[in-house]
Amino acid sequence: MPYEAFTSQQREPYYRYAFSKLASATEARDAVNDFFVKLHHRWQEALRSDNLVAFAWKMLHDHIVDVLRRRDRRPTPVDTAFIPVTALLWSVESDPIDALLTRIDLYRALAKLPERQRECFWLKHVLGYTSVEIAGITGSSASTVRTHLQLAVRQLAEALMPEEGWVCPVPRKAS
Repeated sequence: MPYEAFTSQQREPYYRYAFSKLASATEARDAVNDFFVKLHHRWQEALRSDNLVAFAWKMLHDHIVDVLRRRDRRPTPVDTAFIPVTALLWSVESDPIDALLTRIDLYRALAKLPERQRECFWLKHVLGYTSVEIAGITGSSASTVRTHLQLAVRQLAEALMPEEGWVCPVPRKAS
């Protein structure tokens, strides 16, 4: 595959990933552009790899982690709790405060997942890849990806479930 075709095909999903991690359109664009320069320098090595997409994904992931480290921040999904991309995951239309709190809870729960489960969840539910595509990106089998996704969803459901005995407060009458 020619370099130009690959970059054209991957630019948008890579940008969305970078934006979801960096929470800045400018930083995401710069990070992806810098990444593609690095990839261009290693293009022949990438072509010789067993899986071009997995090779590039690993490079992108490592590059984003480096960008976050240069910012002196840990690379966790909690960094993006306030950005609009979270609406793809969870939305409470009635009240913006409820929506924000729900998203924060979701990101806290995501941060507690094992790395591979979190990565699969992110690729599936934020970037829209299929299980087969995720398998290609991560170098796992599609059945392993599906298992990671099932475990992630189960753990997120448990983490986000209201505590036993929790009762929704009754609204007070306006006086």
